[in-house]
Amino acid sequence: MKKCRVNNRGGFRPNAFQYCAGRSPIHRLGPGWKMILALALSAGAIAAREPWMLLVLLAANLIYYLSAQLGFVNLWRDIRLFLVQMAIILLLYLLKYGVSEGFWPGLRTGFQILLLFLPGTVLLRTTEGSQMMRSLKKLMPERLSFLLFTSLRFVPFFVRESREIAMAQQLRGAPVGIRYAWNPRHWGDLFQCLMIPLMVRALKTARTAALSAEARGFEERLRP
Repeated sequence: MKKCRVNNRGGFRPNAFQYCAGRSPIHRLGPGWKMILALALSAGAIAAREPWMLLVLLAANLIYYLSAQLGFVNLWRDIRLFLVQMAIILLLYLLKYGVSEGFWPGLRTGFQILLLFLPGTVLLRTTEGSQMMRSLKKLMPERLSFLLFTSLRFVPFFVRESREIAMAQQLRGAPVGIRYAWNPRHWGDLFQCLMIPLMVRALKTARTAALSAEARGFEERLRP
């Protein structure tokens, strides 16, 4: 897995969700403990219903993220797509239920989705692939651990792929990008120009990964 590098200004310039080498207390924490923390914080996001609960969870997630010394620039890279998603969800709730009945449920749902995935970004940012795989093997069967590890490993890959597809489509004049995602008129263009090519690449990548695993004898090792 590609590691991010420290630039001359003391910050990181990686892709979203990409592993960043460091010496923070979170980096030194065992992968198993980070998985437990991620599950606990994500479960709290699902259970949260009151504003104060969401604020407490948001503060806990921010402290957890910044304790890894990843910085606000990386935080912005990791959550900006979720912020767009929050805005879209809130807009849909407002259109369906109105301002009085739709504002808080829409805002709460958007925050819950953000807080559900944010602890996992810390896990991806601070844990090397080999460490994660060894910890997963201790917690679950090898087949399941391999599937989960592969899914987590390809998160930054697909983020990078989506950015490259968006840049290519923008060069062709397509209205693709974060600034267009706020406008419902461009959602059809975003789906056709971004989501469909990304799904095609995802299927191709999944097939390549399956063939690679089969060529390395992974299937044979799992047979009784």
